[in-house]
Amino acid sequence: RIRQARRRWKCEVNEVLEAKVCEEIRAWSSYALEKPNSNYNDFPACPFAAKAWADRKVDIQFKHEVSPLPLYSILKNYNDDFELIIVVDFEYDDDQERYHNYLDGINEVISENCFGDRDLYVMGFHPEDETNDIIETANFDSTVEYLYGMIFVQRLGLLCKASEKLMSKGYYDRDHGNYEVKEIIKKRNQLYRRIINARD
Repeated sequence: RIRQARRRWKCEVNEVLEAKVCEEIRAWSSYALEKPNSNYNDFPACPFAAKAWADRKVDIQFKHEVSPLPLYSILKNYNDDFELIIVVDFEYDDDQERYHNYLDGINEVISENCFGDRDLYVMGFHPEDETNDIIETANFDSTVEYLYGMIFVQRLGLLCKASEKLMSKGYYDRDHGNYEVKEIIKKRNQLYRRIINARD
């Protein structure tokens, strides 16, 4: 009975925490990603975010364990009802570099068809990542007391086509910001070419 009570209490605590995290992620997207930004040629920082939320194309799932199995399950059974699945990771690797290197490795494994679907791509956010200095987040107040990582899972093809569309409209016409956007796009396109070559 004691064990059952503890499990029930833990489940209730997790549900409350998850609800707060969902609210925070949605609020942050609205605050930082969906408004026109002069640093992005007056596009929103994420031009497709508002529509994806409005169309209920964003899913948020949770990882409360060290094991990567919840992520693997999502990759093996990707749900195309969504354009983006956000995995909130409460048991993320404390080592920031190792965390991102691991996700880079996951993309390599995906491209080798180890999950039965090559057309997927993961990106990560680690709590110790530097904020993107061309996105306004300074006045955003977090309402969640726990730190968490986030893993973004999307269709690689959809992501590459969206990037091409934005490229033609001048979204990437900037030479400032604290990340190498051209290098990111180059890596994504290389992975996507592997999919195309595998299909031929």
